[in-house]
Amino acid sequence: MVKKLIFHKRNFFKNTYCIFDAVDASLLPKKTPDYTSRSGSQYFYTNEGVFRISSHWGRAATCRWRLRVNIESAEYGQKIGFAKWAQFYTDNDVEPLYFIDKNPYSEAYEYFHKDEPFFEERFILRTAPETRKILRQIKTLSTETSWAKYVIHNDIEDLRSYLINGLITSKKPLHELKNSYETFLE
Repeated sequence: MVKKLIFHKRNFFKNTYCIFDAVDASLLPKKTPDYTSRSGSQYFYTNEGVFRISSHWGRAATCRWRLRVNIESAEYGQKIGFAKWAQFYTDNDVEPLYFIDKNPYSEAYEYFHKDEPFFEERFILRTAPETRKILRQIKTLSTETSWAKYVIHNDIEDLRSYLINGLITSKKPLHELKNSYETFLE
């Protein structure tokens, strides 16, 4: 069994994936930041984890860090996030580390790390580049309708659901899923 790397203040910023939770400024430690990056992000270390104040989330240097924000509190500018050390996972572009699921907070499809506690065997693991490709396909399926005129269907929402679920839970390419839907209708 592969031993899970333990992250802490000396290594969490090197090739990691993490979802920080947005928090109120009142929770910040009453001290100067432990570290300030060249881009101005500030970090406050605690025994439990790290607070990050930043105006940019997503790709941060060699890391994939997202911020889970309450929809009502979404606004532009700097945001404060907190993550426990156990919420950091190893990241790279060559191993199949990621799966796609609907984010229960935003109702959008997003990528998650295989070490997340809610990972299920039904999800297909992919590399980061493969995951980005599937997410682009899901976005097109979710937001556009022109693609549907090339697939025989009675209900576009049913078709969308079938295709998105197929992309998430199988290795079949999108064109194969479209063809199998037509067979599924027969």
